[in-house]
Amino acid sequence: MASSSVRQRNAAGTIGQRRSQSSQGGKGSQGSGDGDGGAGKPSTGEKPAKGSQAAGAKGGAGGDKAMPSGNKRSLTFAVGGVLTLMGVVGYTLLRQPGAGGSGRAPADTLAATGTMPVQTPLQSVEAKRASALKSLDGLSHEQRREKAKSLGMLTEEEVDAILHEKESSWCLNPPPPKRGGTIRLRVDTNQVSSNSPIEDYLAWAPLGPAAGAGETSTKDEASRYMFSVFDGHAGYMCAAQLSTRLGPMLNESLEVVGKLADSSKGKKATDVNSKELVKAVRDLAGSSRLEWDQVPLALTATFIRMDYDLVHGALAEFRRAQDVGRMDELLGPAVSGSCGLVAVVDTAASEVVVANTGDSRALLGVRLKDGRWKAVRLSEDQTGKNPREEARLIREHPGESPLVRGRVLGALMPTRAFGDCRYKWPLEAQQDLFPVLYSRGHRYATTPSDYATPPYVTAKPVIVKHQLSDSDKFIVIASDGLYDQLSDAEVVDTVAQWFEANAEEPGRHKESTLMTSDKNAATHLIRTALSTDRLGRRSDIVLRRLLAIPPPHSRRFRDDISVTIVTLNRD
Repeated sequence: MASSSVRQRNAAGTIGQRRSQSSQGGKGSQGSGDGDGGAGKPSTGEKPAKGSQAAGAKGGAGGDKAMPSGNKRSLTFAVGGVLTLMGVVGYTLLRQPGAGGSGRAPADTLAATGTMPVQTPLQSVEAKRASALKSLDGLSHEQRREKAKSLGMLTEEEVDAILHEKESSWCLNPPPPKRGGTIRLRVDTNQVSSNSPIEDYLAWAPLGPAAGAGETSTKDEASRYMFSVFDGHAGYMCAAQLSTRLGPMLNESLEVVGKLADSSKGKKATDVNSKELVKAVRDLAGSSRLEWDQVPLALTATFIRMDYDLVHGALAEFRRAQDVGRMDELLGPAVSGSCGLVAVVDTAASEVVVANTGDSRALLGVRLKDGRWKAVRLSEDQTGKNPREEARLIREHPGESPLVRGRVLGALMPTRAFGDCRYKWPLEAQQDLFPVLYSRGHRYATTPSDYATPPYVTAKPVIVKHQLSDSDKFIVIASDGLYDQLSDAEVVDTVAQWFEANAEEPGRHKESTLMTSDKNAATHLIRTALSTDRLGRRSDIVLRRLLAIPPPHSRRFRDDISVTIVTLNRD
């Protein structure tokens, strides 16, 4: 299946390159962020931590999933000057392709000399953050927080370079349905990293033009499209696998569901190759209310089967192979974890089906008859703060305390996730393999306290199905880093501003006086999110200060933000 997976490069550090394996690690650590607790130095097979004890990523015992919004936005009240770089002449800076001689040195760097290449804005950001990192390293947590407030600001040119570096836009023109009007889709995506490198993945793919289609169609032949975000923690490896493997498996699941549905109705069904998916689909159809509702059933079967392959299938394969050289490749995605949200937009049926595991979120922007806008959630956050999730865990683990301080066994914030084998493997497997994995740098290869009746975490998604109407104008799909900065209503209002300023509906005049250079809706949304302080006031000063803070310290002020906006245009 031709799936388009967007893996964005990091704007900080060495552009377009990963850190060496000796500095790679997971998404969260004890006392920090959205992942879970752990200890040890990150190393083989994992990218740098989405957070660490110093960086404040998502998860660890006693840590916050994300910094309270008041702290994240407190930079507005900081007093600082423009960051002055010392010794810039001593750097050897390479001119990026296309930079030519048209660039100019940022105002707060030393003037270019005859022997010094002109910096591009992203090179200037890299140099400034490298200098800032030196001033922050070695300080205590509180000292780092205070020092970060006085680092200074990036220039507007540098901010624009970061915000536009990873943006992308395209249009999809599906064939007209047999009845009703055509829905044309415009897609805008963007990512801005806080971690180095970013651990979020965005992916999209056209699905078969009808249920039961065996091959993926081209983008303009399809009537169904998958849009997804995978927010990794405890390392990048699980999210990376999901971004490339889940789309093809979903298309296969749709084929299986279609054939089995025909069989259940007495129609002749052709052979189905995947016995595992057949079993998963039949079990779900018989034990849930999904019956033969094809897209929800296929999504649920895909999530469950994908997680089984990552966690238990990989374990079985390693035990068969007994090849330590393949340990990181096979078991790395199981040790790390990822939230996952997939939205299937069906233009022929005028519906959207969202499957969510974890704390990413999908919103629908609805324009009311009086011109006001309304935000409608198409997903439900699955964390320890969700009363339904708390009740489910208590029901599944009677006599235990599965949630401690709002986290699974005191460590993991999401209650549903892919990977995270430390909450799913039998204790015997953990005792056998975790010491070796830990010694190879997988610092989350540790058994949680009070581990008695696994699994404590599931990848089974919560499904929301919505019939699209003329008043439904766009869908926002984003990792939780966006919602740390803005409320649902603020997200929809911000995109609505962009939508009205760029209205393409026949006979409708542009209604917004919004002045923005952002031609990409996702870029406009991220710019607004990072410009908003804790009181809801918006200022470019906030944005320029936030983006000046280098990773991993930036994680104390903001998370990675990944956004896909699907605009629904009706003829």
